[in-house]
Parts: sequence; structure tokens; C-alpha cells
Amino acid sequence: MALALPVMNPKSPSRVLLKIGFELTAKIIQKLRDLQVRSIWVRYPSLDGIEDYINAEAAEVRTEVVNNIVDGFEELQTKSAARLPYEQYERSINKLIDQLIGNPRTAIFLGDLADTDDTLVRHASSVMYLALLMGLKLEGYIVHERRHVDPARAKEVINLAIGAMLHDIGMTELDDEVRENYEQTLDESDAAYQQHPALGYQMVRGKLEPTAATVVLNHHQRWDGSGFAGGNYPALPGNRCHIFARIAAVADTFDTLRQPPNASKRPTVIALHQILSEPLASKFDPNVLETLVDVVPPYPPGNIVKLSNDQHVVVLDTNRFDPCRPKVQVMADPEELGNPKNQSGEIFQLSDMPKSIYIAETEGIDVTRFNFTRDKLPSANPELTLKI
Repeated sequence: MALALPVMNPKSPSRVLLKIGFELTAKIIQKLRDLQVRSIWVRYPSLDGIEDYINAEAAEVRTEVVNNIVDGFEELQTKSAARLPYEQYERSINKLIDQLIGNPRTAIFLGDLADTDDTLVRHASSVMYLALLMGLKLEGYIVHERRHVDPARAKEVINLAIGAMLHDIGMTELDDEVRENYEQTLDESDAAYQQHPALGYQMVRGKLEPTAATVVLNHHQRWDGSGFAGGNYPALPGNRCHIFARIAAVADTFDTLRQPPNASKRPTVIALHQILSEPLASKFDPNVLETLVDVVPPYPPGNIVKLSNDQHVVVLDTNRFDPCRPKVQVMADPEELGNPKNQSGEIFQLSDMPKSIYIAETEGIDVTRFNFTRDKLPSANPELTLKI
């Protein structure tokens, strides 16, 4: 097997361990497991279409963004008077936006930008990327919600991405005991934990544009009026909360559900099912929640899954209208990816198959009860959501 994308070092997310094209051996694979590399992309000749979703240029740009996150966190934590490198953030995120617009097939969430042991960096990079993907999709809605701003300026999502990147910076100001308690319990009712948005806001206020800083302050505000910002900041229900903070709130919660700090990583479809179901669904802007499903496929292209008829298939393409029934291709034997005799078989839309044929297992986990249909999504206003 040869790598289709580079493998980064989990201990140092800016460092490349293995380059594109590197041929894997059993010894190397075991070493990657020992290093806790969670996933890799490998080339597979009969599945070239999947390459539309990934490319080396995108990987390089994302690595640059991750480097900025690492540097920024270190700067803020070590120097009380540190000036955030806003211009550097802006340049790298603009590169990422250009790459996404120029290669729209890559504008979906396939996994972590930073496969790292540093929970804060991994979470920050994922939330930034998710918020950016949703922001680009929601251009029309963002302009509507920021109607007091010139439309050309209102639709810019640089500050959304920067705010999402630094949304949890206030966590670094909490006592270790408070952070550890949250990571073990995920209990957001702890009064000490609830101070981290306000603490983060004080760290970035005056160092970021106001719309980026409001993401840091208000990413725990909720559509139904619940939530918190810490300090003496009031609850901001509905659209009283800035649209950028509403987008970051969905990205933050989804990523925590997908990879909670107190448990193993969960399949994407499980995290989506949870955030789209009550009691969580009513806590988020329905327009934003609906767009999450547009940019986060329950079964991303490139994933090998098992159907209810025991066939192993690889996901080739997304299906916006029936997200859990994507386009797939039968694989002769998923255990022999590198064997040239292992020819892939039939290609079909799972949505065209009988309902008795569905994705039953992914990543070794039974996901039968987590599959959902698009008509189960919270009701959004179609006039305010830009569909691409």
C-alpha cells in the first residue's frame, strides 16, 4: 500500500512522518499504531474517483493552519502581553478558502486536520474547519443575519474561522482540576468551567476583530435561550447571538460528540444522530444544523463500511438527499487493499437499493440504529439558507 496523503506526527502535528507515495510495510503500520496514528489514506487504483475529495495541496494548506494554531496557543499561554498573529491567521485561512472554492469536492469534512495527542489543538483545528465549511455554505444566511453590514463584507468568513480556531483558549486559564473534571464528566453545569468563554474573551479582546472575539465569548450560547458566556455576560437566545457564534456552537458540540475527551472516537454518523436528536437539536439554529449535514457526510468518501447483507463496500460519493445511503462500490476483500488481484466490483447508489440493504457497520461498530433520513432534520428556513 502506498500513501495518498502524508502522515503527520501526533506528538508534533506540524511534522511530517511519512510523505505521499511512501510504501507501507507491516513493520511501519505497527509503528504508526504505536504512535497512535488513528487513520491513513492509501492509494487504490480502481477507486481513483475518491481522489477528487483529497489532494496534496489541501493537505499542505491545512498543515499551515494547524501550525498557526499551535504557535498561537503557545504564544498566549507563555506571554501575557502577546499579540496574536492576526495577519498570519488571515493569510493561511485565505489560502484554505481559496483551495476550498477552487476544489469544491474537497469542501467536506473527512476527518481531523490535526491527528495529535494535544486535545486542545485537535479540537480547535476541527472546530475551525467545520465552522469555515458551514460558513461558506451559509453565505446567503450570513448576509441576511448581518444586514447592517455591507453584503460584500458581511459574507466574509475569515473572522468566523479565526474565532472558531481560538474558541476554547479560555480553557487554558482554568485550574487543572476544573479542566480534568470536565474532560471526565463533560458536565457543563460546573460554574468554574462556565467561566472559560469570558476568560478567553479577555485574552483576545483588542487582539482580534470584534466578530472573531464574539465567537470566543458566545460559542456556548444556545438558540433556545440556555447556555452561558461566563462573567456577567447575559444569555443570548435565537438570533440575538451573532451568527458566527451560532455556527461555532454547532461545530464545537458536534466535534465534542465525535471525539469526547473522556472516550474513544465515535463514527461520524453517531455524532450526527446525537446532535440532530432531542434534547440537543432544539438548542441550535436549525439553518446551521441543517448545513452541518451538508458538509459532514455520515459516511465520508473513502471509508470502508459493511452492509446489512454482509458485503464490504467503499463509499465513493455523498448523497445530499439521503445522507446515510451514499454511492458505494463493492470491495472484493477489504483485508487485501494492496493485492492487484483484489478487484472492486459493482458500483451503485445505496438509495436505489431496497430498504433492507443499508450500512450496518463502520469502524467495527454497529451503526444500524443511528442511520437517519434528511426529512428528520430540524426545520430550517429554506429562504435563508444558501444551497450549493
